[in-house]
Amino acid sequence: MSKLINWKNDWCNGNVQLFADGLQKGAITFAMWTGNAESTFEDQNYQFVKEGFWQSGSKVINRKTNEVVGFITYDCWKSKALISLTNGEQYEWKSTGIWKSHWTVSNYKDEHIMYTSGSHSGAISSDTDNKLLVVAGLFIKQVYNRYTVLLMACIVPIITTSTFRHH
Repeated sequence: MSKLINWKNDWCNGNVQLFADGLQKGAITFAMWTGNAESTFEDQNYQFVKEGFWQSGSKVINRKTNEVVGFITYDCWKSKALISLTNGEQYEWKSTGIWKSHWTVSNYKDEHIMYTSGSHSGAISSDTDNKLLVVAGLFIKQVYNRYTVLLMACIVPIITTSTFRHH
């Protein structure tokens, strides 16, 4: 059975609100400087903690038990990520579409989640009840959005400086 979830995000801080049947059912709240996040969705609560020098991964902690339940590894060059759960299951997060407004989380067997986005909102179509995967897909998208903003913040001053030097 396919489930439809709508979401909205705050452009300034990247926080996301999740809605089902018109009612808010969850949220993802990002820490300002660390890239860590807390998520709630229906009866589940997870924390995403960035790890590594270049923050190439995030561990996922179940906040009810304080146990690590998974790890996310990012492949920034290919706009992909691997979600590895401690029970051995693995899922691929992959951006699709030319404008990166569509992405999926899938194990390529029986669980598949499709995401679409507009400017500050979107929809999720899921054929699984795995709430961790639903929020992880949005969390990963926000991580890649932050990488893009950081990259632009580094490149624009360089281009601007080099342009003004030649005039």
